[in-house]
Amino acid sequence: MDDYKFKQVDFDNPSFLFVLEDRLKNLIGEPILYKPYFSTFGLKGDESVLDFGCGGGVGSRCLSKFLNGQGHLTCVDVSSFWIEKAAERLKKHPSVECKSGDIRELDIPEATFDVISILHVIHDIAPAERQSIVNALSRKLKANGALFISEPVKKSHGMPVEEIRTLLSNASLKEIEFKETKSEYMGKHQKSV
Repeated sequence: MDDYKFKQVDFDNPSFLFVLEDRLKNLIGEPILYKPYFSTFGLKGDESVLDFGCGGGVGSRCLSKFLNGQGHLTCVDVSSFWIEKAAERLKKHPSVECKSGDIRELDIPEATFDVISILHVIHDIAPAERQSIVNALSRKLKANGALFISEPVKKSHGMPVEEIRTLLSNASLKEIEFKETKSEYMGKHQKSV
């Protein structure tokens, strides 16, 4: 794990390239990236879903389309810059709310969500903070709820698979299924009862 170098990113003051990447994802991300990934969740449509680290809401907009009138999506991001973009993109979706702040401090009751989605977020959290944040996420998940996670695992940009598994296991989340490539880990974890 020592080969992995954490790089702090200032998400409230994103670089030009980061903003450009968001714009490109807004144009072509849904059919190429988001829809294929979210379709693996097996959502019925009536779930309460948390999109943790939603960024500018491009993926959240796609995820909201998997929910019907009975479902609800909560988008959370620590960056006020990105949550404002997400709120703007999602303003026409009545069953979606956006919250800015630290998941450990937000006024979200425990056992609220059927599903939590984490898409390329944990590796951007300071290593010393990761476990307490994953613990907080686990507390927000209902009994038998599912947490879907996709993280980069390259040494140049990512985190080790063993660390991902340890963080989730320590938070009483059991790995149900997973897929690993040289560059990414994708897993479904279930909250232990």
